[in-house]
Amino acid sequence: MSTFDEQKVNDIISKYFDVTLISKNNNSYQFKILGLKDGDKVSSAFVKLYKESFKISFNVALRKENNELMLYMVKKESRIKKSVVIGLAIATLITVYISGLDFKTINTGFAWSPFAYLIGLIIPLLIHEAGHWITMRRYNVPASPPYLLPAPPLQFGFLGTFGAVINMEWVPPTNDILALTGVMGPLFGFLAAIPFAFIGLKYSTLMPYSPVSSSTISLVPLILSIITYVEKIPQGYIIQPSAMMFASYIVFFITFLNLIPVSQLDGGHVLRAALGERGHYVASQIFIVALILAGIWYSTFALFGIFVLFIFLITRGKHPGAAMESNKISYKGLSAVIIYCLLLILTLPLPS
Repeated sequence: MSTFDEQKVNDIISKYFDVTLISKNNNSYQFKILGLKDGDKVSSAFVKLYKESFKISFNVALRKENNELMLYMVKKESRIKKSVVIGLAIATLITVYISGLDFKTINTGFAWSPFAYLIGLIIPLLIHEAGHWITMRRYNVPASPPYLLPAPPLQFGFLGTFGAVINMEWVPPTNDILALTGVMGPLFGFLAAIPFAFIGLKYSTLMPYSPVSSSTISLVPLILSIITYVEKIPQGYIIQPSAMMFASYIVFFITFLNLIPVSQLDGGHVLRAALGERGHYVASQIFIVALILAGIWYSTFALFGIFVLFIFLITRGKHPGAAMESNKISYKGLSAVIIYCLLLILTLPLPS
């Protein structure tokens, strides 16, 4: 660590805290907080320090250890490779487009075209990630651009994409911001998918119900059931979804999966902020058991349960929490929890 970096760190910390240096190495410092400057609260002083640290390419965390407040400053290292971002995006657009070709053989019109599947799936996924990114930029949380993740096409039993991710390069400063960061992605993506669902439904095909023509889709997110009710689908008919409607169906499913409160899934961010380390750990286990038990009746739930169990095991059910972990949520965090619960209900897959 250069003398210049050390001077910058000392300068910004001294604006808010009286500290003593405990240790340092090549890319980090540990300080013990002795007091506050200007009679500020610890939480507000820390948020200001977090913002200033972002400007000088340092990450900061506050932890209580043995009844003493410890401040950690870590040099930020950028790992973003534009070529990887662009390459993954191109590959994903190709695999999603190929997936959409399956619908072109069923019916005609734009809503059945591979482009309809492409925009109906990719646009809400990108808007989902934009919800995270905008929130993180608003509160100076370092983050990567969105990475689109390609997958084998629909013709091979996949969807053409595994979704998109943003690499959160450091945890948000407070539990309020952690909860908001977690919920804003699903909220943005959910709202973006609704118009595609309505348009896709309008151009879907209605078929008289019969055991032969019955739908192979056994579970439908609640929001899609509400949309079909609003559109007044006649009794005795089933829907053969257009490419655009099927894309919105996938988006709602992905949203539900992201809302499961395991590890660092979006739901994990929200409940880690609201319930703390122990509460988040217990909630994760409850959701996993519930999904696996529901899989007795519907295999899709079992697949969800196995997927999140795998995530739980490889992360040991842990989530680092906010940079200032002891901070309690306020009305901002509570509003995020309420939105989270509503989204979880509206995207819950129910028997069709």
